[in-house]
Amino acid sequence: MALFAILKILMFLLNSILFFGGLGLLAIGLCLNAEGSAFSDLIGVSVSPFSQLVLIRYLCIVIGSILLFLGILGCFGAVKENKSLLLLFFIIILIIFLVKLSSAIIILVFSSFANLLITYFETWAVKSLQESYGVDKKVTELWNGVMKEMSCCGFHNYTDFIGSKYLNQSGGYYPSYCCNRYYSFYHCLETEAIRLQGCLQSLEYSLENNRKLIRGVGLGIMVFEVAAMAVSMILFFKIGDISYE
Repeated sequence: MALFAILKILMFLLNSILFFGGLGLLAIGLCLNAEGSAFSDLIGVSVSPFSQLVLIRYLCIVIGSILLFLGILGCFGAVKENKSLLLLFFIIILIIFLVKLSSAIIILVFSSFANLLITYFETWAVKSLQESYGVDKKVTELWNGVMKEMSCCGFHNYTDFIGSKYLNQSGGYYPSYCCNRYYSFYHCLETEAIRLQGCLQSLEYSLENNRKLIRGVGLGIMVFEVAAMAVSMILFFKIGDISYE
């Protein structure tokens, strides 16, 4: 009886942690969605294969929401001592665990393919700045959104504009966003544009910070998933064998 009560408390605590882990993952997904909207639009519109990578932020939102639901389900099943809810909880957790494990293996296997996509996007990005920026309205607006949102200039840096159509048409002036000024009439000189880093560096810095956070949260969630599955199965088999008399 005492062991059963301890298991119920442990199940409640594990699912509480699972709940807050899902809440954290959901928050990360929403932050990525807010911070990377312009860059994602640029990728999604311009490079269709690369657009699949931006689904990571939506996966964070979806998985986080599912974990929130599971945390509530597990706690309710333990408190009510409902075997059906505990079994349902175990099955869903097991499926999610296997899917995440398979996804991690696939990412490792196809990491070289991801590098090819990045190289392809890099080629396109520089070409678009050289030939389409200032000429194609849609491309110009997308790049302006990226440079404004991420406080960056060009893909690698300001040198991506050297020899471009925009630089020739503007008389040697860089886009105002390269000087961290958001006025279309502002004349940005090279001496000022050189101070701003490229959008690739800004993106890598942002992704690196978010990657560490996501890995930490993800690893923690997987550990608690295993523990929650074990405790839920113990409770499942113990319910009905406990006498309260």
